[in-house]
Amino acid sequence: MFRTLYHAGLRSEEASMLDMPDLHFDRGPFGKLHVRFGKGAHTSGPRPRWVPMLDGLDLVLHWFLRDVRGRFPDSPVLFADESGGQLHRGTIRNRLRRLMELEGRSPTEWFSPHGLRRACATHNYERGVDLVAIQQLLGHWTVSSTMRYVRPSATFIEDAYRRAVTTTLSELGDPGQVGLAGPSDGGGRR
Repeated sequence: MFRTLYHAGLRSEEASMLDMPDLHFDRGPFGKLHVRFGKGAHTSGPRPRWVPMLDGLDLVLHWFLRDVRGRFPDSPVLFADESGGQLHRGTIRNRLRRLMELEGRSPTEWFSPHGLRRACATHNYERGVDLVAIQQLLGHWTVSSTMRYVRPSATFIEDAYRRAVTTTLSELGDPGQVGLAGPSDGGGRR
């Protein structure tokens, strides 16, 4: 479930309301989740969206259905509780906290299920995914909402520069022509 929150950028409530028929493995190149109860803005009601199963999420969900879901009571709910009903968002938060405790993380390193959603936005942005695509993935109304989720790493600028230079050099056909480490390697500007 937590991989789904991260890879699909779902809210806890959205994941808890997924049913097995919401998994469409044959839709698009990666398969898609039908988030029928996406958060609407200003009491407008649910805002459905289709979310691609990126980064191997389709494989994780196939495994979950094959090896895990059958251990829970029969119901259409994808991530069912012990009675086959929907998980409450507080239960999702508490289970994540318990996993971090078992992992030995100090409380200062803990994060919430919503933190996984923010990490999804940040990591996709750092990989070069277009902000509008991330906006659609998260189900935000505006790009400005999405930008509040993005917290690039301390080396984001340098990493982006290296990627741009490497791409440019490979397009020119001689990636060894200019060094990327900086002025000390003889390939940079002095």
